[in-house]
Amino acid sequence: MKIIGSGEIEEVVKGKVYRIRHHLGRDPKTGRYIRSPKKTVYGTKAEARRALEEYRIELECGVKNPEELTVGRYARAWYQKRVNTGRYSPLTLKDDELQVRKIEELWGTTLLENLTLKMISDEYDKLLSSKKATKSTLHKLNATLSLVMDEAVANELVDANPCGYVKAPRPKPKERKALSDEQALELAIALRTEEQTGSTVAVWIALATGMRRGEILGLVWRNVDFERKRIYVGQQYAADHKIRDPKSEKSHRWLGLDDGTVTFLAEWKEKQARAMEIAGLDQDEETPVCTNSLYKYMDPNTFNRWRRQYFADHGLGEFGPAVRYTDSTGRKRWRKGAYIGYNLHELRHTQATLLIGSGADIKTVQQRLGHSSASLTMDIYAHFIAQNDRAAANTIGNILAEASDKSKETERPSLSEADKAAIAQRMADGASLEAAISTVRPDVSVLDLLGL
Repeated sequence: MKIIGSGEIEEVVKGKVYRIRHHLGRDPKTGRYIRSPKKTVYGTKAEARRALEEYRIELECGVKNPEELTVGRYARAWYQKRVNTGRYSPLTLKDDELQVRKIEELWGTTLLENLTLKMISDEYDKLLSSKKATKSTLHKLNATLSLVMDEAVANELVDANPCGYVKAPRPKPKERKALSDEQALELAIALRTEEQTGSTVAVWIALATGMRRGEILGLVWRNVDFERKRIYVGQQYAADHKIRDPKSEKSHRWLGLDDGTVTFLAEWKEKQARAMEIAGLDQDEETPVCTNSLYKYMDPNTFNRWRRQYFADHGLGEFGPAVRYTDSTGRKRWRKGAYIGYNLHELRHTQATLLIGSGADIKTVQQRLGHSSASLTMDIYAHFIAQNDRAAANTIGNILAEASDKSKETERPSLSEADKAAIAQRMADGASLEAAISTVRPDVSVLDLLGL
């Protein structure tokens, strides 16, 4: 492929983020000018120049005409770029790869510029009518395809993203479980009275802040601000044992800490420092808060196994009947049955329900949980918000009922027909109105009858 000129470098974030691309001359078939897809480079201007030269070599080695890219090929390239960034968790990439395979099956040979709303909708209708997909799976598929097409729009390969007009409604979220107030209190007491370890500290942080597992295991002392009583969520420790950015941009956040949690963490920091000193190690700002026995980042799967047993020991879960199996050497062994009960993520839901129950506004709940939008928070916790709304209605109802009762207590006095006849007779005999009323009804005055 022939490269025209030296290429373009567009500065997106000063000194930090750049976009690069090359001019590829005219398409001999259409006569249109061709430009390569844009690439994003994170780093300095010098690194962007080096990346531009590497991109030139890549293009000259025979990349096909970008205007002949198929949806399948472009989706696969999009996925590979996500893998190469190193910013996404293994679980996210596993789901991405699954969705890309579906995209390749459905529109693999369709040219990017030829993909239309009708083509997408028709395929979704076929999958639904044949029961080969649910609304939930179609929502995931459309979300991934939309990301792919958004990038194609950004790279000026297509004019618009047809996925934005597709009717792929978000499925109703599953109802979330949360600990009751009594369960949360009992768990907190256990954590506070038992010996502190990296694992128990992780559970405390989950209960106190609603942070995700990876965010807790990735927390380092540098991001704990004891003076201002807050934690900064700036990274996560993933199942592949790598430090990554939090789940989304909104997941970068400061979280306020209560006084009890500040004291709990201060005690643990001092204990951890003493233990590390005995082991010949120094605690510093990059030391994980929740360490394993070697004072390194805790393996998420190891922590999960410990946490399931801990929850079972404290009445928050249980294991099914033991299962017999044959190991790799042929020996018969027993292992625990499946765990049934609360998991760590449900401490996050507990945090949310406690906040909602205390009257916190949705934006505060969204910020604290690190959700990408307030609408997502409302979708997930609609049930609890409805409960809160019912409690609010009952509160207003009690106020109105009390006001009604008080109004009855202060109702304007009334006169019976007999009272009225007696008063009229007194007035006929020459008594004044006030004197007549006081004689017939000494408990009522003229002002009472007038409501003054």
